[in-house]
Amino acid sequence: MFYSVPSPRTVAAVALLLLSTAAAAQQQRRPIALREALQLAAKQGPDVAAARAQAAITRVGVERAYTAWKPDLSATGTYDHTSAPQVFDPAALGLPPTVPKLTIVGTNSRYGTLQLNQPLLTPQGLFQPGIAKSFAEAADRTADDAREQVLLSVARTYLSLQGLEGLIGAARDAERVALHREDDARAQIAAGTAVEINLLRAQSDTANARAQMASLTGQRESLLPLLEALVGEPVAPLVGPGGDEWLGQPATEAAQPWEQTFAVRSARAQVSGADKSVTYDNFLWLPSVSGTARGNYNSNEGFTGTNTSYDLILSVSVPLYDRGVRYAQKHEDEAKLQQAMASLASTRARAKSNWEGARANLIAALAVLEQAEAQARVARRAQQQIDVSARAGVATSLDLQVADQQLFQAQSAAAQARANVGVSRAEVAAAEGRLFSGLQK
Repeated sequence: MFYSVPSPRTVAAVALLLLSTAAAAQQQRRPIALREALQLAAKQGPDVAAARAQAAITRVGVERAYTAWKPDLSATGTYDHTSAPQVFDPAALGLPPTVPKLTIVGTNSRYGTLQLNQPLLTPQGLFQPGIAKSFAEAADRTADDAREQVLLSVARTYLSLQGLEGLIGAARDAERVALHREDDARAQIAAGTAVEINLLRAQSDTANARAQMASLTGQRESLLPLLEALVGEPVAPLVGPGGDEWLGQPATEAAQPWEQTFAVRSARAQVSGADKSVTYDNFLWLPSVSGTARGNYNSNEGFTGTNTSYDLILSVSVPLYDRGVRYAQKHEDEAKLQQAMASLASTRARAKSNWEGARANLIAALAVLEQAEAQARVARRAQQQIDVSARAGVATSLDLQVADQQLFQAQSAAAQARANVGVSRAEVAAAEGRLFSGLQK
């Protein structure tokens, strides 16, 4: 099977169409700095909002735990119509008729009760609020960790887009140089000092540069919607490298910066909550004491001679044996405590590993950037010298092509290296739990 190779004009037309479409879409996005993009994501990012909502659900458990100390107030009312009323008749007992009849249960009776129950001592009220606070703290730190990961994704996407802009800039430079070589080749052919192969090489380089620009523009357009989804509004990175210097440098290993990550802090709060649960289980033998005030209304006065009365009650409940439920709960909470401690050790080891890897990547990325920028400077000087030599007739068009390709590759490597350094800085900040806190400074 044979495939036709597109002509330079076809490549140029497709590249021009894609670039014009991308430029029109780019005008609808607001260019912002990296810090502002992270601040917007932390403030209005949908993923961050979802994590916060989940933590808010857990924090309601603190409010629920304090209800163990709050009073219970209730009111009841009853209307009773009976076909067998009860009346005490003194005359039936031979008493003087001056003693009135007493209605014990009337044909139509009304009863009412107003009751207030106030817990005075309860194991749940003593221990459950502390347990709920620890688990709420763990949920908050989990939400913070989710926010940190979202911000890291924003930084990666933003810096990747800046890297693509650098690559597109290198491709534009390559296109400009190739077009200049085309003009020179045409002039030399017209003067009879060059052959058509020089023009074909220049046209090939122009087509390659435009194809690179089209490919890189497509990658950029696919990342911009992701950045918009993370930030919460249509934005674009600022043109040019930089904007990540505020992320700072890695901390020393002696400072144990991984301990400040939200994942480790959440795991510590989980251990605290599990430990408090075991303590609560050990004190479930405590009695529960409550006071009750009850007001009564009865439409039948009866022997009391009044329709209203009240009762003051002090209740004490001592748990003796509840079919072993208390001990089973204690054993389950002890197992959960061991699980939380193992999870903390695993999370701490993983956080330390992430920090060591991010720190090593940053050091390596800085070294690569230094070499890439040095190579780019050398390649530019070499390209300029060969261009002068070609104009003097001591270098061929093939030499120019090689020099141009080397310059494009060096500029592309430098742009990619700059983006990698920024991403590595963001990864170190996230591994030390300071990516969001750095925005507040």
